[in-house]
Amino acid sequence: MNQDSVKKNLLKLYKCTEEFTVIFSGKKSKKVNGLYKYGKYEIIIHNRNFNQDEAAHNLLFYTAMHELAHHILFTEHGKKGSRSHTQLFYAILDDLVDTAEKKNLYKLDIKKDTQKLIDEIHEISQEIAELQRRLGTVINCLHEECEKNGLRFEDVMERKAQISLKTVNHSKKACSIDLPSDIGVDIQEAAIQERNEDKRLTIIHAGQSGKSVAQAKRETTAPAPHEDETVTLVKEKRRIERTIESLKRRLEEVDEHLRSKGEL
Repeated sequence: MNQDSVKKNLLKLYKCTEEFTVIFSGKKSKKVNGLYKYGKYEIIIHNRNFNQDEAAHNLLFYTAMHELAHHILFTEHGKKGSRSHTQLFYAILDDLVDTAEKKNLYKLDIKKDTQKLIDEIHEISQEIAELQRRLGTVINCLHEECEKNGLRFEDVMERKAQISLKTVNHSKKACSIDLPSDIGVDIQEAAIQERNEDKRLTIIHAGQSGKSVAQAKRETTAPAPHEDETVTLVKEKRRIERTIESLKRRLEEVDEHLRSKGEL
């Protein structure tokens, strides 16, 4: 793999508005594997950081994609500098890597033990998301108890439960909206921060399809295609159905709580 073949493969991933150059520095660096020179549109790769086996070629090309993402972010979005590693940057990079995988230009050799760990992380992340929703339910019950007994809810949460108000708000939101059980904690967090119902669904569906959090968030900024009245009504019907289902679950929780207090 040389600088010409790297550039050739990068051009298969994205049609850039500005030309760029790939340069192998011929050097070894302990700090970085590559860098992007904004003024010159140059992707510099410290090729001596990599040996000649296939795994190293893979890592080298990932570095090239990382620097290409900087080029795209700079030339098409005007972002540069040390603070350029934004959500948009990672969305661009993740898109490049996805495309490279599909085109067989970037290959992840994931062994069985590695996949087992990945699956375990997915499972734990989903468990944390479920616990956040459960936490929100219990917090709601405590809020009702505090109001009934003349206690300051915020004081009880901060000092006695040792839970920040940020966690309180996020957990209450997580249990108040209809969220699937097969999303991880970060996709759930992105979803509950989105107020628009359609955009929230876009984030959830992107996460379920395997997109990264950065990619899922970016999809909410894409221009919405024109849709006919039937499609709009179907979406509204689904939103109403989810709201009804969520309210039913909440009603059951309140009834159960009152029954446990002997008030039903």
